[in-house]
Amino acid sequence: MKKHFLLLTLCLVAITQAFAYTTVTVQDSISTNTHWTCNNQYLIKGWVYVTDGATLTIDAGTIIKGDHDSKGALIVERGAKIYANGTETAPIIMTSNETPGNRNYGDWGGLMICGKANVNWNGNDHIVEGGPRSHYGGTNDADNSGSLTYVRIEFGGIPLTPNNEINGLTLCGVGSGTTIDHVQVSYSGDDSYEWFGGAVNAKHLISYKCWDDDFDNDNGWQGKVQFGIILRDPNIGDLSGSKGFESDSYQSGTDTLRLTKPVFSNITAVGPLVNQTTTQYADNIRAGVHIRRGSAMTLVNSILGAWPCAVLLDEAAVAYTTTSGNIGTDELQFRHNIIAGTGTQAGFPRDILYVKDGARSLTAITANADTTNTITPTPAAQFAPFAGPWDFLTSATNGNKVYSGNFQNNVGLVNPFGSAGNPNFAPLPTSPVCYNSNVAHPFNPMNPINPDTSNNYANYNMPNVAPDFTNNKASDAWFDHVNYVGAIPGTQISADDWSKKAWVEWNPQDANYDYVCPLGVTNVNNYVETAHAYPNPASQNAMITYNTIADGNVQVAIVDVTGKVVANLFNGTQAKGEHNFNVDLHNFAEGIYVVTVKTNNSVKTLKLSVIK
Repeated sequence: MKKHFLLLTLCLVAITQAFAYTTVTVQDSISTNTHWTCNNQYLIKGWVYVTDGATLTIDAGTIIKGDHDSKGALIVERGAKIYANGTETAPIIMTSNETPGNRNYGDWGGLMICGKANVNWNGNDHIVEGGPRSHYGGTNDADNSGSLTYVRIEFGGIPLTPNNEINGLTLCGVGSGTTIDHVQVSYSGDDSYEWFGGAVNAKHLISYKCWDDDFDNDNGWQGKVQFGIILRDPNIGDLSGSKGFESDSYQSGTDTLRLTKPVFSNITAVGPLVNQTTTQYADNIRAGVHIRRGSAMTLVNSILGAWPCAVLLDEAAVAYTTTSGNIGTDELQFRHNIIAGTGTQAGFPRDILYVKDGARSLTAITANADTTNTITPTPAAQFAPFAGPWDFLTSATNGNKVYSGNFQNNVGLVNPFGSAGNPNFAPLPTSPVCYNSNVAHPFNPMNPINPDTSNNYANYNMPNVAPDFTNNKASDAWFDHVNYVGAIPGTQISADDWSKKAWVEWNPQDANYDYVCPLGVTNVNNYVETAHAYPNPASQNAMITYNTIADGNVQVAIVDVTGKVVANLFNGTQAKGEHNFNVDLHNFAEGIYVVTVKTNNSVKTLKLSVIK
C-alpha cells in the first residue's frame, strides 16, 4: 500500500510540474537580446517585432502561442536574429492559443523573418506584405538571420486581402547564412511557406493541409530546398487557386534582372485526388506546380502525385519576360521526377499544360491549353501537341516518369493520403522508387546508385526510377546525393524516415500543449552564430573560424563532394566564443570541399575551394 501511495505521489508531483508554468505575454517590440526558456509559455499579442540588432534565442521544447483575437505575429526585422533550435524529441512549437478542438486556419499571424539579401524589387528594398512596418532586401546574399531547427508552426497565416497575406513561415530577403532545417507548417491560413527573394536554403520541410500554396516563391529567391513533404486537405482551396508550388519572378515594381530560380529536390507532393477520376475535392486546388511570370524554378528527383494538373507552365505578359524561355536556357529544369494520378475529368490526363499571358491560370482543370506555335525564343515544336510541351516533360534526357493511372497503384507509398490521420510517405518494397522490375538486377536501397553495366552488371544498382545529382542543378555538394526520388528513402527501416520522428505532429488540432520542458530538456541552446573559411579559394593553408554562444559539444570536419570525411578538426567540448583552426592543405587534392561545424543545436556548412 505504501508503494502504491508513493507511486501515486510521484505521479501527482510530475503532473503538477508539467502544468506549473508562467505565461509570459509578449507585445510590441523586442529591442534587446532576449532568451525564452521552456519553463515558461509565451503568448504573442499583436505584431511583435524583434528589432535591428536584437537576438531572440528560444530553447528546445518551448511553446509559443499566437493570440487569436489580436492575430499575433512574430516578425524578425532586418538586422535582427532568431535562434530557435529545438531537438528531435523536444521541438519548439508555435501554435494557436485556442483550446484543443477549437483551433483553426488563421488563428494567428505566424512567423516572418526579414533579411538583407538581394531581391528583385526596384532599389533592392520593399515593405513586407500583410501590414507590418518591416522592410527587407539588400546586397548580402550570405546574410545571417539566425537558425530554425526542429520547429512547428501551426494555425498561423492570415489572408488580409488578395496578394496581401501573412503566411505560416514568411521569408523575406533572407540570406544563405541562415539555417532552416526540420520545420513543419500545418493548417496555415494562407501559404505554408513563402520566399520573397533572398538566398536562404532549407532541408526537411513539411507543409500539411495549408489553405493556399504550399511552397510559394517570388521576387528573385535563389535558394535550395531538399527533402520536403506536401499533403493537401482535399476539401480546402483558396479563391486565388491553390498549388503545391507557385513561382513568380517579376511583377509591377520589380526589375527583370534577378530571376526567381530556386532548386527543389526530393519533394513528395501529394494532391487531393485519392481516386484519379474523382470530383470530390475543392476545385480551387489547381496544380502541383505552377511556374509563371518569368520564373525559372527547378524541380528534380521528386514525386508529384494526385493533382488535377501536375505541371502548369504559364507564359507571362511580355513585361515579365518569358517563362518558357527559361527552359531554352536551361535555367528552368524539370528532371528525374515521377508524375502519377493526374486528373482525367477533361478526357485526358493533364500531366502538363501550357497557358499564355496568365489568362487561364485558374482554369488548369479544363482542356483549354494554348495551341499557339509562335512562342519564342524556344522552338515552336516544344509546345505541341495541344496538351503541353511534351518534350520538356518526356525527353529521355530529362529522366522523368509519367504514370497514366492511379497514383497509389503506380507509385506505391505506404499511406500517402493520411487515412486515420497517420500519413506515411515511405515507398513500399515494390515501389519504383526502390525496386527494379528486372529481377536479374535487383536494387539494394542500402547502397548508392550505380549505373555501371560492365562486368555483367557486377556493380549495377538502379531502381525503376532513379534520382540524378549530376545532370541537373542539384549537383553541388550542398545536396545530399541520396539513392531515391521523393522525400523518404526506400530502406523499409522506420528509423530512416525523418517525417515519423517525435518532432512531427499530424494532429495539432487536438494536441495537448498545456505543459513545459519535456523530459531531459536543458535550457542551454548552443548554436554556431558565424563561421568562415579564408582564403577561399586556398592552395596551401586555410583558416576555419567560427563563434558559438554557449559552452558545449562541437564537431568540426571537412568532407569531400562524395561525403567522405577527409579531416576531423575537432570533436569535444569547447567554451563559448570564437575558435580558429589552421588547416594544412598540402595533401588535399584540388576540388570543392565542405566544412561542417556542428553543435547539439545547429549545423553550419561552408564551401572550401582548394586550388593547386
